[in-house]
Amino acid sequence: MNILKSLNQRGQHNFIKILCLAVGLATGIVLVGKAGFEQSWDNFFPTSDRIYIACEDVIHDGEYQHYSQTPGAVAPALKRYCPQVEAATRYTTFAWDMPIVTDDDKRVRTNYALADSCFFDVFPFRVLAGNAKKTLSRVDCCMIPLSLAEKLAGSANPLSVVGRKVYYNKRDGLMLTIGGVYEDVPLNSRLHGLEVLVSMPTITQLIWDGRDNWIGNDRFMGYVRLAEGITPNDLKPQIERMQKENLPQEELQKAGVSLGFSVRPLRDYHKNDDGTLRMTWILSILAAVLIGCAVMNYLLLVIGGVSLRAREMAVHRCYGAESRHIYLRVMAESLVHLLLSLVLAALLLWVFKATIEELVGAPLTVLLQLGGNMLLILLTCLVVLLVTGLVPGWIYIHIPVTTAFKNYSHTHRLWKLLLLGLQFASATFLIMLLMVVGRQYKLMVNDDPGYDYAKLGMVDMDGVSKEQRQLAYDELSKLSSVEGITMSYADLTKYQSGDNIFLPGDDRMYMNISDWFYVGDNFFDVMRIPVIAGSTFTEQTDTLREVMVSRQFEEKMKQLAGWDQAVGKQVICTSYEGPYTIVGVFEDVRVGSISDPDTRPCVCFYSRRPEQMHHITIRFHSMDGLEAANKKLREIVTDNLDIAIVPYNQMIADLYTDARHFRSTVMIGVLVALTIALIGLVGYLAGELARRQKEIAIRKANGATIGDVLRLFVIDILRVALPAVVTGVLGAWYVARLWLEQFSEKISLVSPVYGLAILLVFAVVFGVVCSCCYRVASSNPVDYLKNE
Repeated sequence: MNILKSLNQRGQHNFIKILCLAVGLATGIVLVGKAGFEQSWDNFFPTSDRIYIACEDVIHDGEYQHYSQTPGAVAPALKRYCPQVEAATRYTTFAWDMPIVTDDDKRVRTNYALADSCFFDVFPFRVLAGNAKKTLSRVDCCMIPLSLAEKLAGSANPLSVVGRKVYYNKRDGLMLTIGGVYEDVPLNSRLHGLEVLVSMPTITQLIWDGRDNWIGNDRFMGYVRLAEGITPNDLKPQIERMQKENLPQEELQKAGVSLGFSVRPLRDYHKNDDGTLRMTWILSILAAVLIGCAVMNYLLLVIGGVSLRAREMAVHRCYGAESRHIYLRVMAESLVHLLLSLVLAALLLWVFKATIEELVGAPLTVLLQLGGNMLLILLTCLVVLLVTGLVPGWIYIHIPVTTAFKNYSHTHRLWKLLLLGLQFASATFLIMLLMVVGRQYKLMVNDDPGYDYAKLGMVDMDGVSKEQRQLAYDELSKLSSVEGITMSYADLTKYQSGDNIFLPGDDRMYMNISDWFYVGDNFFDVMRIPVIAGSTFTEQTDTLREVMVSRQFEEKMKQLAGWDQAVGKQVICTSYEGPYTIVGVFEDVRVGSISDPDTRPCVCFYSRRPEQMHHITIRFHSMDGLEAANKKLREIVTDNLDIAIVPYNQMIADLYTDARHFRSTVMIGVLVALTIALIGLVGYLAGELARRQKEIAIRKANGATIGDVLRLFVIDILRVALPAVVTGVLGAWYVARLWLEQFSEKISLVSPVYGLAILLVFAVVFGVVCSCCYRVASSNPVDYLKNE
């Protein structure tokens, strides 16, 4: 009770201590939670330690490539050949963000995948209704997650949807029977996003049936569950036999390719990924900086008030209190402050819950409820309690009792300057990191991918009938706002499927390429991709077996096959029968994003068939015409109310959502750290001004000007700020370099902009020092000396 009453004690600044600690803990806890979330993927299954991913290992020209997708035959074969495999399954997605339609025309956008009947044998998600194995064994049946069942059922019992008929994409689309409902896949899972699981036997009605394929069509995600005590090494003999009996070894050898399969632990796959480890490390550093900054500010304020409390502690010691009693008292105060800070931090998290969840991409409750996270947060709080309790306690017991009663005036200036310097370093670190992240984000959203997308819009026509695709193409091309229009299979902002290149009469596999598949009339004109050799396709006919290749393709074939040029040469691509003649070479463009680029050589083929095109791309005279084009599109595609032409600028920006969220997170960290550092600086100056006001008065009485007085404090603070800023810059350089490793194109870490940021830090410090000291420096010295 006495501790609570002392919260408002003069000179202790307890409410500021609690507020700063609360803000630091709130941001630190979120970052710790996010880092723990990334490390918790796929470890929630009871058998997580026995679930493995089937992988494909390829060696070509001495270069090793590893893929976590395999041909369709691999996963079932692992079960067949390896008795140590208790269960095996596979799935492949075929539609993302497509509607599921009910008999009463209710439409809910969802994701579709084809899954084996053994899916729930490997992944023990709870089946809430229906028989999963029977459902996934029958044609035209599906399992859906509880969240989707709730949307389809409306106010009725969600489990009542079992047995209902639904349709893929539209009312007259593929009809599916809901055979069961399963619990939702958690966010921290590689399988998150899987929703409608369509039975694998339905594959023939949706895509090419590659279930028994051993080479190519590597679109299947395969998983196995091993028996207890079995390791991947135990499977090697059986896997080698499987490869020997099923792979065309002689053909692979002629092609210069070594192909094999292996299994890797599911629960280690995400958390040991380079990108995940890098981000976990960075988030942990940010959390440590922010919490450390708050703790340092707490200690700074405590040390600033030591002279006021020294006599109180001396009285306790006169009445028999030993060192441990002093420690206990201070620890009790710190505990109360910490608990109040945690309450305030919880309130802040609740108030800003929506913003936080958008930034971290996961519900706050999930972050806080993870077992490992709770332990980490408790350990963090324990460390904070020990530091904020033991350091002040140590100071109090080392003040002699007699000194305390003789107007104790030790300033602990060195301690205060050290803590202030650490706060400056933390704030500088975050400001510099924010500069780097902001510049990199700007580079990514404004970068030149090799084509002009400023006035481009694209619409995904997947699920739209070929008649509607052609009609939309014809009608949109008539709009006065449309400068050009084309169709294509590929969306160049995404990683593309691959194919292998051979030459006629040669068994050697030359390279794996990024296959854009089909493009329509005017593709290169609309995209404004320069054609550097030869010509574009002979339009209005797709019978000439023509192919266009990228500059990188031509350069690589000059090295591998001794070509002098690509135009006129014939190649064989594994997805197409027979040779195609190269008619043109186009300039290299970026496929995918800067954070996930498809760096392979590219090829594309010509087609006039709208059913082979998934996208329509439109070049506008001005983006003002977008609304009219969308209106026309919806008049044509009446059975898909959600269809829309998306500006290419938006598509590019959406590629870097994670970077934008990270930038916002660092920005919040900067605001928190800067605020805490400034509070610490103001507190330090207030104490120094109170201590040195008579000295200042005497200096002024002897002729010192306001500038002379201000110079005293500015130089004093700059001596601390200079090494602190250098330390912060070096720390930011290290972390920024770590963060930038994930991008193929990155900004330079040497730029005058960073010098300006450093000058800004000094300017802020200089401004705060001058504004705090000006009142004392400009006052009448008599006012401070008359009490002497």
